[in-house]
Amino acid sequence: MSEKNIKDKVAIVTGGTGALGRVVAHKLAEQGIKVYIPTLTMDEFNHVFDNSSTADEGEFKLRKIFAFDCNAFDENSVKDFVDSVEIQEKGSIDYLVNTVGGIHAPVNIADLDTAAFDKMFTFNFKSTFFFTRECLKIMKRNNFGRIVSIGAIAGMKPEAARFPYSYSKAGVNWLMDTISEEYKDYNIRANTVMPSIIDTPANREWGSEDDIKKWVKPEEVADAISYLSSDKGNSIRSSIIKVFGNY
Repeated sequence: MSEKNIKDKVAIVTGGTGALGRVVAHKLAEQGIKVYIPTLTMDEFNHVFDNSSTADEGEFKLRKIFAFDCNAFDENSVKDFVDSVEIQEKGSIDYLVNTVGGIHAPVNIADLDTAAFDKMFTFNFKSTFFFTRECLKIMKRNNFGRIVSIGAIAGMKPEAARFPYSYSKAGVNWLMDTISEEYKDYNIRANTVMPSIIDTPANREWGSEDDIKKWVKPEEVADAISYLSSDKGNSIRSSIIKVFGNY
């Protein structure tokens, strides 16, 4: 990201207490950006960020990383969160990074429960939509915004027994593309970062050593997000950036 006026920039990182989100939050904070994270409980936020860096680093980063209570899957809660950030920052929200997401156990369409489908759609798409919609109102008014969402291979190439996941991630791709067209005249850029399997503690529970060698590190995904949000990425919009490593 450009160092010009960087200390005045404000970002929201959804899923910021997760394995990827916390790395993204640290990446932005290291560059002087003030980061806000929606969290179900402040205890969760404090636990993650008190234990994810050394004392010296943590002291610096925690001055740049903040949180408000928020249920990321409830549109009223999301609106209240974004309103709180806007008030705190006097109308400024420059970056939105959507890292909230998850995957479900394999299930064929004939056996798919409607409630399970709705849950996955809410988890992967609605949360991204809620935050994006609210932030766009502010970004349009300020004539500036950078939005990056996490996509998935399944969002472009459906996988058997993963329809809810594929469907919801495809929706994220289309959301970013639509924003890029609707808001291009307002200096708002929206893109998708598509990682392969990310090397996280949860994934390591089932991956073999050979598998893990092929996975991408959260830091590599965070680098791509940082680039798209930077001045260097100003001309990139409506793009899907693949971060595959050796996968």
